[in-house]
Amino acid sequence: MPKVSVIIPNWNGKHLLEICLPSLLKQTFKDFEVIVVDNGSMDGSVEFVKKEYHRFKIIELDKNIGFAPAVNIGIKEAGGEYIVLINNDTKVDKDCLKFLAKAAEDHPEVGMVAAKMLSFYEPEKIDSAGDYIDAVGHANNIGLGEKDGQKYNKAGNVFLVTGGGGLFKKAVFEKVGFFDEDYFAYFEDVDLCLRAQMTGFKGWYQPQAIIYHIHKATSAKNKSFTEYLQYRNMTMTVIKDFPKELFLRDWNWLKIILVNLNTIRFLATQGYIAAALKAEWYILTHLFELLEKRKKIQQTVAVTEEYIIENIRPKKVSIFGILKKGF
Repeated sequence: MPKVSVIIPNWNGKHLLEICLPSLLKQTFKDFEVIVVDNGSMDGSVEFVKKEYHRFKIIELDKNIGFAPAVNIGIKEAGGEYIVLINNDTKVDKDCLKFLAKAAEDHPEVGMVAAKMLSFYEPEKIDSAGDYIDAVGHANNIGLGEKDGQKYNKAGNVFLVTGGGGLFKKAVFEKVGFFDEDYFAYFEDVDLCLRAQMTGFKGWYQPQAIIYHIHKATSAKNKSFTEYLQYRNMTMTVIKDFPKELFLRDWNWLKIILVNLNTIRFLATQGYIAAALKAEWYILTHLFELLEKRKKIQQTVAVTEEYIIENIRPKKVSIFGILKKGF
């Protein structure tokens, strides 16, 4: 069996696969397989992979079932001890898999390893150096848009690893479960990393493993649906995963409410009021299910609440700031 399984979800991204797949053939690390999970593409993606990349496996789905379900299918088919997840809108440096696998080997306590992701069009800028989440549920890439430099060349612990460019040990999925398929797309990696951290797995940032990313190449296709998923899934993650003490500390429960209400206002000003209200309706009608998931997740916690809270960024919220910035 291969040491590493590279899984690439794809939806109408043939033009992106033409950039991504050749970079995998150039890897100096050779003990890996590639699994492309196609979400019902209509642009010739499947035919392209079959014709040009015979050694790569392709799983054909009838329709777009979302990032999380598609990746889960790929993980279940994977033979590798290490699962490397990359978006189709990426180009992988020739030594990327070598350094990801080495970091996983060198750090047995680590369950996931973040690559250094650089902007495809502006490679001097950071796209992601690991991810973070703050105390009201906002999650984002560390260093996004900042100039690459010494600050981002140091390996070390990181709390969250993106599902668009990172390694996950198969042991993580065996212990904490797969991506929550209710997310469809967005925040499913935040949720998984939080659950993994709760059970004792750590995250690691390996800057020698480099991936070039065309930011939001897929999400730009349906902006309203993206806004709906991001807002809904942010709220789902807060309900499911945040420690009880975090809600009680520093009036954070009130901050979460204020930020959520203001997000509706902000989305309305951008023309996405329907998406915001749809997200709220989903949370309301699925609250019991979310609380049941929370109960099961919290029963798996093997670290202190303080450890989780310390790794969630504090959020300063003021009425003036909300009214001025709109978020």
